[in-house]
This record gives sequence, C-alpha cells and structure tokens, in this order.
Amino acid sequence: MIKLIDILNEIREEKESLHKWFSRQGLKEGEYDDQGEGAGNDLVKQNPFDIRKLVNKGIIFVTKPGDGKGGVDEPNWEGDASVITLYNMSEAEPWMKEAVKNPMPQAIPYIQKQQDKLIYNGKYNQILWGIEKKGLKPEEFYLNIREEKESLHKWFSRQGGSGGAKGWVDCNTCRKDPKTGKKKCKACGRQKGEKRAKYPSCRPTPSQCSRPGKGKKWGKTK
Repeated sequence: MIKLIDILNEIREEKESLHKWFSRQGLKEGEYDDQGEGAGNDLVKQNPFDIRKLVNKGIIFVTKPGDGKGGVDEPNWEGDASVITLYNMSEAEPWMKEAVKNPMPQAIPYIQKQQDKLIYNGKYNQILWGIEKKGLKPEEFYLNIREEKESLHKWFSRQGGSGGAKGWVDCNTCRKDPKTGKKKCKACGRQKGEKRAKYPSCRPTPSQCSRPGKGKKWGKTK
C-alpha cells in the first residue's frame, strides 16, 4: 500500500528536480498544463499507456472526483473519477490529498479506454516525469509496445514442430501422418549435430507450407 506521506516526502526531497527535468527534456513548465503547449491529446494517441500498470506503480492515482469546492465528491457513475499524477502531488491541493485516500479501481477500465480524450498533452508529460522519478522507462508503460511483446511471445510459443517443439516449422520436412491425415513437420531450428537433406525452409505453421511462393518469398530451399 502506497502511503500519502511517503509520496509527499519523496517529492519534497527533490523539489528542484522538477525544474532540472524541464530543462533536460527541453520542456517548458507550461507543457504540463492543459493549455498552450500542454493542450491537445496527440501524445497519448501516438503512445497510449497501460493505465493499470501506472496505478500499480504509484505514478498516477485514479480516485473519487473533486467536488469543485476543495473537497471530494461521490462518483455518479463507474467512470466518474479523477486522474491525479505523481507530479500533481508535488504541490497537491487539499482535495487531491484527500482524493488519493479514496481510490477508484473500478474506473480504471474506463480511463484505459477513454485515455485519448482524458489525458491531455500536459498530463501526459506529467506521467513521463513520474515514470522517470520512479527510475523506470516509458517503454515499460506504453500499451502498444506491451501488446507487441505479448504477440511476439505468442508467436514464438506457437505449437508447430512435431514432438512438442515450438516455433516455426521446416516445410522441407513435412509429411502427412497416415493415422490422422494431418501434416507434421520438424521444427525449423535443428538440434545439435542434426543433418537435413535441404537447408530449412521455414514458415509459422504446417498449413502455411502449402501456400505458393516457396523459395521466392520466404525461407531458403538450398
């Protein structure tokens, strides 16, 4: 559980780092606001965040909404929440200090889906500041990169070769199983000391070995 006092103390100790960070990134302080340089939503549209991961790392807080009078209000619906950043907590208004004590995890899916409308460029830069403050890298929180990594993992884990081997298959080794009628192929990667009649000609799955283009668009046959 992240304690509010720990957050405030951590930020207070490096208060000057805000200005140092502005200079290092070539950013003006206004680029952290919702007007001028910080207006618009093009940054989050280019690289949306994994909101839940940002919350889990204490970089943002999805909380009950402010009431506009310096306090915290009860939400009217599931997505009625405030997104408070670690940067905001460096000079937190009273309602923010109260709000972070009232998290709304049920609103995270809505924030995730609507972040291209909710996270303006200034807040996006605030989040980047928070990520660096935690000693982490932005790439760890970009949704597109995470999904791409998961797709690659799924791709490399695909069941392809016979004998339980995973990954691509060597189409030059494919034979029809007389019992099942299904095509079976050896894994693309050869075992140590293994020799084959032809250089591996690889594709993701046995079924794709029947597609045209062999030796021209994919793999090697010599």
